[in-house]
Amino acid sequence: MKRIMMLLIAIFFINSLFAQGGGNVDRAKIKTTIENLNREMEKVFNANDMTATAAFYSDDAEISGSNYVVTGRKNLDNYWLSLKDKGRGWKLTVIEIGGTDDYIYQLGNSDLTYLVNGKETKSVTNFVLIWKKQKDNSYKIFKDYLTDIEFSKPKK
Repeated sequence: MKRIMMLLIAIFFINSLFAQGGGNVDRAKIKTTIENLNREMEKVFNANDMTATAAFYSDDAEISGSNYVVTGRKNLDNYWLSLKDKGRGWKLTVIEIGGTDDYIYQLGNSDLTYLVNGKETKSVTNFVLIWKKQKDNSYKIFKDYLTDIEFSKPKK
């Protein structure tokens, strides 16, 4: 229940934040940027570069799963480094991207294969990411909420 409440608050926060601005936002450019970041993140993870994977997160980022929360640069680095030499493949699917220039939200699906005690394990989950624009105009993940809530692509 607490997890669902956190997600609902995050979605409310996202919607209110993004409803306020964005008059001159190039949505196609933002979408392409975030999709490219997803591909790069898959690439470095699949190359077993967990330091580079962790670098997609801002220093003040948070990863929130059903039974854990990871915050702070050192903990984020350790979270990803714990998968060093264990990752067997990662595919990220973008469901929806929106927002303003400074904060972008992404709904997506993660399909991760990794080793646990020498045996391949698959983790498939949905997520909500908040990408935050940095001082150098790049984007880093600020919030990463893993969820059981099903997302579907909007109908065109």
